[in-house]
Amino acid sequence: MHARTTTLPSTDFRRLGDHSWHDKATCSSLDPQTADQLFFPTPRARKDIAQAKALCAQCPVRRICLDAALESESVHGIRGGLTEAERRPLHDQLARRLDRDRIAARLRGMDVHLSNAERTAVARRAYQLGFSAEQLAWTLNVSEDWATDLLRTAHLEVEERDRYWDGTKTDGRPAGAPATTVTEPLGAAIDRDSLGEAA
Repeated sequence: MHARTTTLPSTDFRRLGDHSWHDKATCSSLDPQTADQLFFPTPRARKDIAQAKALCAQCPVRRICLDAALESESVHGIRGGLTEAERRPLHDQLARRLDRDRIAARLRGMDVHLSNAERTAVARRAYQLGFSAEQLAWTLNVSEDWATDLLRTAHLEVEERDRYWDGTKTDGRPAGAPATTVTEPLGAAIDRDSLGEAA
């Protein structure tokens, strides 16, 4: 099962490097010393923790704050209304987060943070939509060679899935048939030119 750490509409995702959401935070008006005392309490300061969580509960950008903490691997203090201990399982699951809204936002060109699972899903969907390596490189902010590799991997995964559901094995033989030798090199099965151009 994949971890889902956000339920925000795609228009509310924090873009990479965007810190403008800080200005909308309920805590933005606090002086730095009060904020440090409130959001970085000692583990047994239950009253301070409860006070910080109460302030977070009113915050309009609470989920963005939580996502920013997870994505930046910020493990200290209270962020997004959760303590360090409460965020730890979310940190551990972040690489497997699979949020379809984030995937759709990235395919539309939004520069949002993606987990490893989401990045793979973007590449698979881009392959299905007929993206060129150049388009996928722009979408994921990676090199064209890397995008080509991602499209090649997506092609093989989709081909494998289709063969599985068709009841055949990966070399085209029916399930249960004896193995045969494949003479064509794997690299010849797909190259940059066969990936298709812009949709």
